[in-house]
Amino acid sequence: MEPKTATSYGIPNERDATLAGQAGRALEALTDGTQPVSARFGDRIVDLPAPAVRLLREVLDRMADGKGVALTPLHAELTTRQAAELLQVSRTHLVQLLDEGRIPCRMVGSHRRVRAEDILAFRRETEVRRREALDEMTARDQELGLQ
Repeated sequence: MEPKTATSYGIPNERDATLAGQAGRALEALTDGTQPVSARFGDRIVDLPAPAVRLLREVLDRMADGKGVALTPLHAELTTRQAAELLQVSRTHLVQLLDEGRIPCRMVGSHRRVRAEDILAFRRETEVRRREALDEMTARDQELGLQ
């Protein structure tokens, strides 16, 4: 059964992936992602706000890579299974992070619920730490003349 907190779209077929790639490149040529874009839908022209344009670009990029997409509102509460899938970790590892207090959650009866925005914040923080560690390793390699 599909969760009520997310709208999922299946894996795109080859034709849709190709169209998504073309549309993403065309959209990239129109804007830097900070300005609204006027789009034609049939005989109507609609102004899309910059955040929607950035989201559309991300969706198109994922589809062009042959990946499915799921949209989840930031305020949505996820089950531990859904949160683990979003982080791309095992449910067991996620529960450990929750129990350690590294990601906030609340209990509903005996079940944990996690806000999507807390999962995304944890993922962003982890990516920043990973990038900083990689930069530090690269700097050390350069100091030692390994690069």
